[in-house]
Amino acid sequence: MILPTHFISCDWGTTNFRLRLVVTDSLAVLAERTTELGVRELNERFRLSGESDRCSFFVAYLRTQIAKLPSAHHGAPIVISGMASANIGMRDLAYGNLPIGAEGANFIFEDLISWPGQQVRLISGIKSATGMMRGEETQALGLLEIMSGSKDGVLLLPGTHSKHLTFENDQFTDFTSFMTGELFEIISKKSILSNSVAPGEWNVQTGDSFREGVRQGFKNGFSSHLFAIRAGQVLRQTDVTDNFYLLSGLLIGDELAHLPHDHAQRIYLAGSGPLFRLYRNALEITGNANRLIAYDDQVISEALLAGQREILQRDA
Repeated sequence: MILPTHFISCDWGTTNFRLRLVVTDSLAVLAERTTELGVRELNERFRLSGESDRCSFFVAYLRTQIAKLPSAHHGAPIVISGMASANIGMRDLAYGNLPIGAEGANFIFEDLISWPGQQVRLISGIKSATGMMRGEETQALGLLEIMSGSKDGVLLLPGTHSKHLTFENDQFTDFTSFMTGELFEIISKKSILSNSVAPGEWNVQTGDSFREGVRQGFKNGFSSHLFAIRAGQVLRQTDVTDNFYLLSGLLIGDELAHLPHDHAQRIYLAGSGPLFRLYRNALEITGNANRLIAYDDQVISEALLAGQREILQRDA
């Protein structure tokens, strides 16, 4: 199909919403809207509303946000990825199958009819034999152009549920999910450790605690070290912010222990913000610096847009 000059990118996660007006050929972002009204909260509002048409309820919110973009492009095609295609989202779409190849041939998508006169394309997720993901697959699709011709290895996408995608022969053939981020949230806020850890600024001392946690988690896993955080705070008054980074290091180190031990394989890290920096630091601590290729926040942001553009040009 002939691509439009502009499209509207919607990245709708569980807890956040991001809308961008994009120049199709360059992927330049002309305008952006972000809110904290993710799929989970909007689904709860729908459930309490008494309305019967879930898709229309979500579309109504989407319209309010598009109205805040430049008016000349309100009619541009909309491409939506993330949790919007889950059973708590706009419409529950089946998962596509591996592998993820350069043209996204295995992706499942649907053009919604709830918005007459405008194309609204909803992208579904991808499943493996033991896992599933929504949102990361579109980023991975966009990264394939950058990674084309690169050595086989693993693409690491940090997050609430981190993904390790197996990269072979210029495609992603499998993936594993790690609940690292969610475990950190639960342990730090709802476990017996909640009074022993507290967020704070990164400094030399917290950095030492993080590195120690990474080394312990990478070597022995995290479970046997958790209660020692509580004991240290009670018996020796260890600093709660140091403990915060120690816990983070333990969980990340445990996750990284599952990476391939064959150093001929590359590790591709793609992410943004503090979490990206923590994972990069942890990969260096665990001796993986020589095989690490890191893609920063700008690359991962453009990768999502590139993946959405790839699906936009697929025939309906």
